[in-house]
Amino acid sequence: MADTNSNSGREVARPSVLPFSLGLSENDRLAVHIVYGLYGAAIVFGVPSVLGVILAYLKRADLESTPLSGHISWQIRTFWIQLITIVLAAAFTATFVLIPLAWLVGGLGWLWFVYRVIKGWIRHSNDQDIKDPYALF
Repeated sequence: MADTNSNSGREVARPSVLPFSLGLSENDRLAVHIVYGLYGAAIVFGVPSVLGVILAYLKRADLESTPLSGHISWQIRTFWIQLITIVLAAAFTATFVLIPLAWLVGGLGWLWFVYRVIKGWIRHSNDQDIKDPYALF
């Protein structure tokens, strides 16, 4: 960024300094935090999880063979299993007879989703990787 010095009329180069660093590793960590944040918002609103899983799929190739790859696999698996519980609860609701079962499946699925988001986000915040991203708990 160049500015004109009013005293001499010459251009003076000023370095543009960001108040934070976003190198490649910081971008990757930030992306994982954003996915967890979108999943956290999905606990209440639902729809942000779709944006989160899209971001997770976009970052998956970049994070292969890094400590963050377990988090991405954990996030993607969390989304799909939660979607299955939502579809099952909706199917049970459609039968009207199985509405209590729909509430049970939906409620347990929601609690499981909350657990996975909290566990993953805490581990990520503490710079710990997910040991088995394909485990249910």
